[in-house]
Amino acid sequence: MDLKEFYKLRNEFLIIGLTGRMGGGCNDVCNLLTCKDNPFSSYEIPKNLHINEIQKFNICKDLLTDQTNRWEPFKVIKYKNIILLFFIAQLYELCEKNFDNISLEILIEIFSKTYDHSKIITPRIGQEDKTNNIIQNHILSFLVRKKDDLNKIIDVFKIKSETIDFGNFEDSCSDSISPPKVNEYFYFEYNNFCSDFFKTIEENNPIARQLFLQDISSNLRFNGTIYDNESLFDGENIYKVAKVIKDLIKINKKVENNCRLIIDSLKNSLEINYFRERYSGFYLISSNREKQERDNYIQTKINNLKSFDDNKVKEITLDLIDLDKHHYKINDFKKGKFSSTDLENCIQKADYYIYIDNPISQNIRYNSASFNYLSLELQVLKFLALAFQPGIVTPSALERNMQLAFSSKYNSGCISRQVGAVITDENYSVKSVGWNEVPQGQTPCSLRNLKEFYNDNQRKEVYTSYEREGGNYEGKTFREKITEVLNSTYNNKNEYFNNLNGHNCPFCFKEFHNAFEGEKNQVHTRSLHAEENAMIQISKNGGQALKGGNLFTTASPCELCSKKAYQLGIKNIFYIDPYPGIAINQILKGGNNQETNPKLYMYQGAVGRGYFKLYEPYMSLKDESKLRMDLKIKNEFKINDIKALINDSLSPEIKDMLDKELKDSVTAKQDFIKILERGLRN
Repeated sequence: MDLKEFYKLRNEFLIIGLTGRMGGGCNDVCNLLTCKDNPFSSYEIPKNLHINEIQKFNICKDLLTDQTNRWEPFKVIKYKNIILLFFIAQLYELCEKNFDNISLEILIEIFSKTYDHSKIITPRIGQEDKTNNIIQNHILSFLVRKKDDLNKIIDVFKIKSETIDFGNFEDSCSDSISPPKVNEYFYFEYNNFCSDFFKTIEENNPIARQLFLQDISSNLRFNGTIYDNESLFDGENIYKVAKVIKDLIKINKKVENNCRLIIDSLKNSLEINYFRERYSGFYLISSNREKQERDNYIQTKINNLKSFDDNKVKEITLDLIDLDKHHYKINDFKKGKFSSTDLENCIQKADYYIYIDNPISQNIRYNSASFNYLSLELQVLKFLALAFQPGIVTPSALERNMQLAFSSKYNSGCISRQVGAVITDENYSVKSVGWNEVPQGQTPCSLRNLKEFYNDNQRKEVYTSYEREGGNYEGKTFREKITEVLNSTYNNKNEYFNNLNGHNCPFCFKEFHNAFEGEKNQVHTRSLHAEENAMIQISKNGGQALKGGNLFTTASPCELCSKKAYQLGIKNIFYIDPYPGIAINQILKGGNNQETNPKLYMYQGAVGRGYFKLYEPYMSLKDESKLRMDLKIKNEFKINDIKALINDSLSPEIKDMLDKELKDSVTAKQDFIKILERGLRN
């Protein structure tokens, strides 16, 4: 039985969103998935894996390389190309819808309006005196040469204003766009135009190119235009760019039989939520490398431009690394500027984690005492096989335990960040589970309420005596300082909690306390850390030896938890999100014998929603195999059961006749009933 229709939705529609740090490997994933020929056909599964894992990868490879499953390369929707499309649309308006009017003045005007001059420090395009006249010397001449391309962009995409809208492409009106034409043009000619444009900028000022994209993308999500505008953010335009990508996906799906697309790359977590909620076939992949490898990648990329001397290359590299740190942080996002980049949140939302390491020789035999990273090819191979046929193989021990840690984090009552941890023995058998939480007997922060605390009329036992009566902040108690904060925020006491609309209002003691003291002290957190909690749970309920075991954590351990893990003799630590402290170099690598130091490994594999989407089979493998092979198994038990039933009731002649009728039958029961029916009717 052919089950292709059964998996049709999976095979014909797959959208991969990429996210990750600068130099983390998104380009490598793209290059692999966009190969014209199947990259896995000649790939040899390495021998340095457990025998069962080798077979899993062979099963995945067989699926992707079978001649009935024709390889189709993915197409890439580059986020920066969508940003440039908005820029061209605005430029078209400034030129009065005639690119013959392009001038230096117009270009300086459009670039200068994309940022607030009073707030920026690093020079942007438009500040000619600070960017070596990049517009006059390079961008203007490029756009003048490319006027025909600009006109074609306007014509193909039917751009009528600075707002990009493909919503009419299914209409029959004469001015609606042509899906086949757009689909062909966007991924080839337009992509080449964008590459040339960005290369023109990058060869002269790589930082300016990055900031140009950062500013415009943030503006579009904030106010719907490429210009900086301090209007009040209302969230109406947060999906401005995402909706254009949605339309391009829709066009591709309309034109091609199999829609296989990559969005490279997503750096705003709300846009990720948009695609998640809209497409069941959407997966977010986070790609990463070790920090030094990322930095080397950036420096090599700048070197390859052959535009700068060695000192300038180092300077640009450091600036790009600093910019990447800024994109990773979520400070603006926490303040309600949801249009900003928040890479840390994006990475935490990934369905599948890829870590690119220099693979060791494939000829090295498997050793259970050591851990080896999977190659990029193996990671992508497994992901694709599971995406096309969920549950074709089972999770690895690492995936199983990280998923448990990931699931456990949602038990956390911490309102700042939820973290989960699992501790196993050396054979990956779970010994303890923990999450960041207050000690047993105390009320989690998520169940406390600032309004209740302020009114001081309910559940006093859930707030400490220090919070209710103590504290000395320049002569004021903690409670008095809370009142002071509320008074400085609202003019009227009656307005304090009007915006809650029925919602609970938990508060973070550590945040308030540190702010009142003017310090940044992590000691004042109410919660135990997830790793710490998992360790304590073992000793609390009897105790087991953990030496040589493994720690799985959705973050990476802080300095305090690292010391505890070191003391317990934890051998391997698997983590998703790096902790921004000095725990790794100061503690975990600080032993006298480097061989006994705990080893840290960034996680590779599925987790969270992606874990269930990839590993939950549509039906049991036994049933599917029988259906694919049209396999009918002779049930001797049923035949013998029928014979025993009638053995003493029939004459030898009739028994012989019945034996002939049921000989080699795989449906003995049904056949016997048919014989009875024939006899009764006759």
